[in-house]
Amino acid sequence: MLDKRHYVPILKWKQGEQTALNLLPKFIKETITPLIELPPIEWDYEKEQPKKTIDKHLNGIGDLIDKYWGQKQTFFIDLLYINGNDRLQNGEHPLKFVLGDLRQKKVVGIPITSVDRDVDFQTEIIEANRIDNHGVGIRLREEDFGDLKARIDYLLAILNIAKRNIDLIVDFEYIDPNTNVRTTLFLKEFLNNIPYLNDWRNIIFCATSFPKDLSEVQRDSIEVLPRSEWTIWKDLIQTERLIRKPVFGDYTIANPSPFEADPRVIKIPASIRYTGDDQFVVFKGKNLRKFGYEQYYDLAAQLVDHDEYKGPTFSAGDQYAYVVASKSDKPGSPTTWRRAGTNHHIVQVATELSNLLLP
Repeated sequence: MLDKRHYVPILKWKQGEQTALNLLPKFIKETITPLIELPPIEWDYEKEQPKKTIDKHLNGIGDLIDKYWGQKQTFFIDLLYINGNDRLQNGEHPLKFVLGDLRQKKVVGIPITSVDRDVDFQTEIIEANRIDNHGVGIRLREEDFGDLKARIDYLLAILNIAKRNIDLIVDFEYIDPNTNVRTTLFLKEFLNNIPYLNDWRNIIFCATSFPKDLSEVQRDSIEVLPRSEWTIWKDLIQTERLIRKPVFGDYTIANPSPFEADPRVIKIPASIRYTGDDQFVVFKGKNLRKFGYEQYYDLAAQLVDHDEYKGPTFSAGDQYAYVVASKSDKPGSPTTWRRAGTNHHIVQVATELSNLLLP
């Protein structure tokens, strides 16, 4: 069972997120269990077909997780964005291949399922638990909330896995900051009425208020966005009448929706996403193609000057910002700044949780 101060960051498992994990100090890694979402196969807009086969897309997953996370710490893994009808060239189910690859690399991945996965997917979950005995995570979304007991009972009957070996992940996905009060009231009621409340191995609440994109943020500006998921969870955890306190999780500095756009036409601005105490701070420049990557020098300097900046020794991400601000390194790219922002965010949340006075 996870400690109430444990943290579950949901990561989309692209290069920036991978290296962000790798740069975490050991004492932080020991306090988190990442939920790794394998990304969908990228689309080739010129050829109008997937860029890779499913075999090539999944090849090396075990090596990457071993390299960037390691063998000793547990993690969740979700194939949410892998097409349920896809099969490898040899006919193997993608989940079977991935879990077999993790097993071979001796990394401890707990697979995630949900009510809407098909029979073949659930069969692989059952088989993996029989072999590994790691249990399973059940991910609940808004569409599950209305008829929750019936949906949970349906899945339990299929899986036949003891509830004490199941982590229940209440994924609220995106929270509109304008609905904080209503969301908090709903969650206080909802969390107390989860079926078999005290039987689950863990109950984890995940959400984010980070927007799908930064189109509403003006260029050449610094904008503050609320961290509603964090303030709501703090309210929940302090509520005496909450029977069981959930573990905290979020989407770090991302939105739950996968990024889908034709890279030939999209205009990506230079931006830095930084997590403050109860808010996100976004430093936004101009179109990278037109105005260049050197914009990151000025954005980094703005970050280092900001009241929310925690100093160069706080995390690897903060150190990177300090170095770029002093122009002692290249200005970076969207990938390196996603690495820096994600790394800082994880350290920030883990530190907040360790310092929080919990009842």
